[in-house]
Amino acid sequence: MEVKAIVDAELGFSATSASKTNPLDDMTCYLYISKKRVVGLLLVKHLKRAYELISAYYDQSHDDNINDNDGSTHGNQHNTKMIKAQKDSYSRSLTPSKAMMGVHQIWCHRSHRKGGIASKLCDAARSCLIFGMTIPLEYVAFSSPTLDGVKFAKKY
Repeated sequence: MEVKAIVDAELGFSATSASKTNPLDDMTCYLYISKKRVVGLLLVKHLKRAYELISAYYDQSHDDNINDNDGSTHGNQHNTKMIKAQKDSYSRSLTPSKAMMGVHQIWCHRSHRKGGIASKLCDAARSCLIFGMTIPLEYVAFSSPTLDGVKFAKKY
């Protein structure tokens, strides 16, 4: 539980209250250990359905801002902040899709990121969560991902 507390703090999860039921009871935890240190954690659970994440992407073609080739924008700075806020906003679909594995939390130590640890943890979970089968990628769902989590999920 010490590792979970560290991960929760780093990902911005609120501390769970001391209730009669353990919120981790229906979850499976995978740890990635390197040189006797935990450098990766994955919490998953078996699902039957999930809701697709929809990006609220802002279309800049309806704005007065002009993008240069170097990525900088000219125009109203307030509009630029609105574009970024809307680009980073997500909602969920109203219709459920079939899912078999839900990723509740995925974390890698800062010094071990971009080393394939998150992918290895997800691959292990897909292979082991349901005995005798590997869960297809299209049936893996990510719950409440951070912006880095969204990037990972799209790439994975």
